[in-house]
Amino acid sequence: IISVGGSGVIICALANFISERIAKRIDGKYQQRFEQEFEKYKSIIEHRRYISKTQFDNEYQIYKQLSKAFFSVAVKLSSFAYKRIGNRIISMEEVSRIISVNSTAQNLLFENAPFIPEEIYNEYLALNELANTLFWGIIARIKEYEAECVEINKIITEDEIGMSEDFQNRLNDVNKKVRKYLETLTIIAD
Repeated sequence: IISVGGSGVIICALANFISERIAKRIDGKYQQRFEQEFEKYKSIIEHRRYISKTQFDNEYQIYKQLSKAFFSVAVKLSSFAYKRIGNRIISMEEVSRIISVNSTAQNLLFENAPFIPEEIYNEYLALNELANTLFWGIIARIKEYEAECVEINKIITEDEIGMSEDFQNRLNDVNKKVRKYLETLTIIAD
C-alpha cells in the first residue's frame, strides 16, 4: 500500500509539474500572439489622424481646388508636349491664358499652404516650380519672335517636352499621395 501511495504521490507531483510547464508554454504563445496583434492595431491607430467633419470638408475642398488648378496647368503643358502633331501655332492670347492658369494654381497653393501637410505642399511647390520654368522659358522665346502667333515647333525643345511629361507623371504621384493621406483621416463628430 505504501508503494502504491508513494507512486501515486510521484505521479501526482509529476502531472502537476508537467501541467504547469504546458500551461506556461500555452500562456507564452497566447501572450506573444496578443502582443503581435496589439502592436499591429497600435500601428494602425498611430497612422490615423482624427479630425472633425468640418476640417475634413475644408481639406477636401482645398485638395479638390488644387487638383483642378494643377490639372489645368497639365493640360496647357501637354499642348506643348505634343508638338509633333503638326504645325500648330500659339498666339499671344493663348500665352495670356497660360499665365492665368499657372497663376491661379500658384495662388491656390500659396493661399492654402498652412492647411496642407508639409510633404504634400512641397510636392505641389515642386510642380509649380517646374511649370514656371517651362512656361516662362517658352514665353520668353515666343516674345523673341515679336509676332502675334508663332509655330510651336519653332519654340519648344525636346527637353521641355520631357519636362512636360515629367510634370504629368509627378502630378499623378502627388494625387496618389493626397488620396493616401485622405485615407488616413478618421472623422469624429463635430
